[in-house]
Amino acid sequence: MGGRIPDEVIDQVRRHFDIVDIVQQYVSLKKSGRNYFGLCPFHSEKSPSFSVAPDKQIYYCFGCGAGGDAIKFVMDVEQLTFAEAIRHLADQAGIHVPETGPSETDPAEIERMEMRKAMDLAAKLYHHVLMKTRYGAEARNYLAKRGVSQEAMEEFQLGYAPASFDFLLSFLKGRGFNEALLEKAGLLSLREDKGMKRYFDRFRDRIMFPIMDSQGRVIAFGGRLLGEGRPKYMNSPETPIFSKGNHLFNLHRARSHIRKEQQAILFEGYMDVISAWQAGFPGCVATLGTSLTDDQARILKRNTETVILCYDSDQAGQNAAARGMELLRKQECTVKIAQMPHGMDPDDYILRFGGTAFKEEVLSAALTLTAFKLENLKRNHNLHDEDDRMKYLAEAIGTIAELPLVVEQDHYLRRLAEEFGLSLDALKEDLRRAKKRKKGETRRDKEGFRWNNGYREPSKHLLAGTQVHSVAEKSEMCLVAHMMRSRTVTEWVKEKIGADFNTEIYAALAAYLYVYYDQGNPEDMGRFISSLPDQALISKASECAMLDVPEYLPEEALLDYVRHIKNVPILRDIEEKEKMVERLSRADEPVKAAQLMQEIAQLRKQLQTRMK
Repeated sequence: MGGRIPDEVIDQVRRHFDIVDIVQQYVSLKKSGRNYFGLCPFHSEKSPSFSVAPDKQIYYCFGCGAGGDAIKFVMDVEQLTFAEAIRHLADQAGIHVPETGPSETDPAEIERMEMRKAMDLAAKLYHHVLMKTRYGAEARNYLAKRGVSQEAMEEFQLGYAPASFDFLLSFLKGRGFNEALLEKAGLLSLREDKGMKRYFDRFRDRIMFPIMDSQGRVIAFGGRLLGEGRPKYMNSPETPIFSKGNHLFNLHRARSHIRKEQQAILFEGYMDVISAWQAGFPGCVATLGTSLTDDQARILKRNTETVILCYDSDQAGQNAAARGMELLRKQECTVKIAQMPHGMDPDDYILRFGGTAFKEEVLSAALTLTAFKLENLKRNHNLHDEDDRMKYLAEAIGTIAELPLVVEQDHYLRRLAEEFGLSLDALKEDLRRAKKRKKGETRRDKEGFRWNNGYREPSKHLLAGTQVHSVAEKSEMCLVAHMMRSRTVTEWVKEKIGADFNTEIYAALAAYLYVYYDQGNPEDMGRFISSLPDQALISKASECAMLDVPEYLPEEALLDYVRHIKNVPILRDIEEKEKMVERLSRADEPVKAAQLMQEIAQLRKQLQTRMK
């Protein structure tokens, strides 16, 4: 599983899928003209800049530059290699992928394959020890006391790592695995003493929670210590097949339920997810021992519009919820925060009160983003003290002033008025002043600078600027766009220009196009883009493919592009000579300056001749 896939199978997968159908599984698209547009799944944005062209079978984001064909989209959105994406799509389409030997052309892929095999064997071994041996009896009893059923142990493939330094090491070495690879995969640890290397099991005396990728393959572990010691919980380190910030526990199992219900429940812990699953809540996921990341927030947004954060009731849990809701809000998710009773986490609550109470008393009572912020503000103030109460009200009004809708502002002002017995008109006046202050803090002056809390700073558009293409660069871009559409144009450009493009990335794309057509490949932009070796080329080729150029261009128009490109060296020479003339004039060397002026005149004549 992972060798070279025959070209005919890849072509069959390409022909089977329409890119719009693939992308719509992850992105809400709206048709505009010939293309479809939506919010990019690869970066945060408020206005749609992500475009899908069904006639070209490609996508391109005008914001971040992500682009490619359907296979590339699946690779990026699911974090798969090319071969894995083909197998994933082939499985959906019912297309048989023949078993082949490992590819000799990609050592990194071979290494990842070996790591996944080791992870799978380790998970099966740990699970067997927990469920079938006397060594796992204490762990089984612990899980049973925590309310984990045997069905859940089987479903989540829970395991137990014995308190041994070489239990897993001996097992995997006996099956031909290299110690260095196992250490790189996070299954072993390495200690060096007096120049001697000693490998030993990373996880010992721990209940094991397999962490799986979006395809349900084991890529890492979380381990809960059974006996005394620290750390209580330990996760696998970052490896070539695992990045904590790019995965969510249980996503592969929960995804279909999340999409169906259009709601995800996000927990902090693995046990929370398992308890919720047992109680009838299949659309649950958890972070992997760290705070929610931008990438995890994007993954959630791709699958649902609404996320309920259900974190522990302690201060650390509430702080994590506050950070998480801001990240999810940036992704334009509807965020709610479920409040746990003091001193309880979701797992404890479900075990004690059951799933019905969890749904009715916790999830149904989840706070909106603003309500949660206001409750959090209360914790920082003594509301029985008049001065502190006034400070809270001022901060609460500032929070309400940030809301985009007037109806929302009115709603929360009325709640404040009722809760504290205040005049609604007085609160509205304070809100008006708060909004006026906020507007003044972000006003811009005539030079394009922004005033922020009394400091003058450049606005983003002044710092970033916009990319300006020269006529020659635009010509190169248009030529490449036509070359991607036509073998004939490519052969014509190869004869007229060859490698003499002035912009490096267009020169590279032209070279790849020459090779692509020389190998007998068809006029297929998506296929060409997928053959490119790095993201910069893929992004630029996708941008060129999205250009709205005519299907047919007369040779005279193509010649204009060529003239612009070939004129660049002459124009550069003229520019340099003109600078030298200025320096010679200042140095009082009129003879040399006059000679250069004659050379410049000759170059300009050469340009005029080329323009005819």
